[in-house]
Amino acid sequence: MSDKADHISMEASEWLIRLREAPDDRDLERRFIVWRDADPDHLRAWSEMQALFDLIGDVEARHPEYLVPASDPPPAYGASRLRRLWKVTAISAIAACLAILVGPALLLRMQADHMTAAGHLANIRLDDGSRIHLGPDSAIAVAYSVERRDVRLLKGQAWFEVHPDKSRPFRVRTDRISATALGTAFDVRMIGTDRSVAVGHGRVRIDESARNDSRQAAPKAVLNAGDWIAAVSGKGIDKGHQASDLAGIWQSGSVIIRGRTVADAIEELRPWYKGRILLANDGVGAKRVTGIYRLSDPEEALRALVEPHGGSITRITPWLMIVS
Repeated sequence: MSDKADHISMEASEWLIRLREAPDDRDLERRFIVWRDADPDHLRAWSEMQALFDLIGDVEARHPEYLVPASDPPPAYGASRLRRLWKVTAISAIAACLAILVGPALLLRMQADHMTAAGHLANIRLDDGSRIHLGPDSAIAVAYSVERRDVRLLKGQAWFEVHPDKSRPFRVRTDRISATALGTAFDVRMIGTDRSVAVGHGRVRIDESARNDSRQAAPKAVLNAGDWIAAVSGKGIDKGHQASDLAGIWQSGSVIIRGRTVADAIEELRPWYKGRILLANDGVGAKRVTGIYRLSDPEEALRALVEPHGGSITRITPWLMIVS
């Protein structure tokens, strides 16, 4: 989430609170409508804030009887005080949810040198001439020195085209895989809890991550063109070979799913959708799928994933889809 998006989300939360506190203030309502209609991002933030508020529970609007006792309330706990307490609770809940949503993004921005938003890609040229194609909703940190070239993939996926320099190894790290280029182009991905490397051409040396349990980190190996290795949550290490031009196929707007669950496949789609996807049907989520899906239309890809297994898609707003 960008600084602008953070600011707009906070504005939306402030409007929500002010409108709840003064529901009969027509001037306030007019000023809110002007703000909401001034920018599509304002409307989006407002829709998300309303959805968030509904998840918390709109007690005052839906259940006023909870706030007005059947008999006269004791002086210390009158209806007006209950309403104030409810407002404080609601505001605190909204603030807590915003912290959960915004906090990780703020931490990521502090660490990252380059970031992308959902549905957006970026081409990055590094000082040594190496190039990075950064996938959607992704982030990297770059640390170059006279002795080595280190890149940390903090989130998402990236394609690396490395400029050869034997005196300065080029290494890409995730939390569970470390890949050192031996003059090559390769793909590194962090999708959901899975981590993977696939080689387009050249060679890549894979090393264990010292910070993780060796059962969950990729073992030492050398990958050649077409080879791939993945640290798959719950399954350990998986390896294989494919046509070399399938490495980094996401750059052409497609994703290949091989015997994965629908839930895993949804993780592949999330970075490409400029909103949120909620999986509310565990049975559908557990079904296995294999196929090639277009990332340029995440909603259509999602339907292709779930409808053959009896699932359905409900679009609540332009930025929220629920799988049931």
